[in-house]
Amino acid sequence: MIGTADGESGARKPVLVHDPTLRDGHHAVRHNLGPDQLRGYAAAADAAGIPVVEVGHGNGLGASSLQAGQARLDDDEMLSVVREALPNSRMGVFMIPGWGTVQDLKKAIAHGVDVVRIGTHCTEGDLAERHLGFLRDAGVEAHGVLLMSHMASPQRLAEECARLVEYGASGVGILDSSGHFLPADVAERIGAICHTVDVPVMFHGHNNLGMAVANSVAAVEAGAGIVDACARGFGAGAGNTQLEVLVPVLERMGFATGIDLYGLLDAADIAGRELMPAPPTIDSVGVVSGLSGVFSGFKNRVLDISRREGIDPRDVFFELGERQAVAGQEDLIVDVALALREEAHSGRPGNRALPIRCDSERGTAMYEVLKGILVDDLQMREEDVVPTAGREEVGLDSLTAVELAALLHNRLGIEIHDYELMDAATVADVARLVEERLPRAEVEAAKGHP
Repeated sequence: MIGTADGESGARKPVLVHDPTLRDGHHAVRHNLGPDQLRGYAAAADAAGIPVVEVGHGNGLGASSLQAGQARLDDDEMLSVVREALPNSRMGVFMIPGWGTVQDLKKAIAHGVDVVRIGTHCTEGDLAERHLGFLRDAGVEAHGVLLMSHMASPQRLAEECARLVEYGASGVGILDSSGHFLPADVAERIGAICHTVDVPVMFHGHNNLGMAVANSVAAVEAGAGIVDACARGFGAGAGNTQLEVLVPVLERMGFATGIDLYGLLDAADIAGRELMPAPPTIDSVGVVSGLSGVFSGFKNRVLDISRREGIDPRDVFFELGERQAVAGQEDLIVDVALALREEAHSGRPGNRALPIRCDSERGTAMYEVLKGILVDDLQMREEDVVPTAGREEVGLDSLTAVELAALLHNRLGIEIHDYELMDAATVADVARLVEERLPRAEVEAAKGHP
């Protein structure tokens, strides 16, 4: 306990602390932690009484790859080492569908995982249905968490969390994946979620704007019963909520964490000495990442690619923000960097977020072609597919955008990236984008005219 007498904590509201130092921290060291580092910190966290210690590749189970970064150890090795070092604390893992699979979950269960978090983009909780159902049936505690939560309204987040509970989640929550929130933003979103669901609600903060501890406090005051924090703030980009700061602050405010202060500080010292070359700092790129609302885990890739292409990484972050890039779209960094380089070399705007123009007759023809594909091939409801309908209203999510891009390429021979489709606000915007790429004669041919 911190600053409390024996028995005093019984009258205080408990807050469960999850420690993803050995998972989110991997982003900061290019997923290169070794077995001794994992074992040493896990043992210290266990001795401090930290309830849940999360381990794995920065992007979760199954994510070690050229695209997201190859980890020094595979999932089995990491889970085995950390499980042995946690005789008291529970072991947690994180997984994003698409990176990880049910087979990865089965391996984690075999290693004795106690808590599994399934993460999806903030408006695509339905992607977690299968995995949450599997974990529920397997008797494993499963949480559904929403990434990049600044991209959705409080009400939409609450609705998505309600769905996650229906799918089998015993806890739900949001991640401020880009460190974009201010305390009022967090309080409004956590409050809406707590009002909607009857399971524990969690918050995971990043520190790009220096708000991580304040945001976590705001979450707890708004009703969150679970908060994430990392030793020394070890995590992606500008770092996460700093564990050894947050816990004493919560205790001073009257919340009970059950964590030993000296043990906590000892674990933080080990993390600072053994896990990281230097604690995370809020540098210029980190601030821009937070302001632009871009996933903090992109930082190293953005810096590497920007250096290679000779462009300003801050420009890359702002453009990624304009395109609403999300975790898993790391390849988009290269596209943005090349477009910016072209713009710099040519002295004229590159091919970024250009307005789409069309004449009304041709635009109407293209809309009819697109509507046919959406209804006949992607099984969208015809009554929903109207020019003013937004992407979410017709069901055009990130996975469907990939399918639509492939159909447009195969059917019409045009190249449109899925992220370009996700940038379009309405069905009419998608139609104009397709029309821009397709010659007039081919529009008529696609519609069935000679």
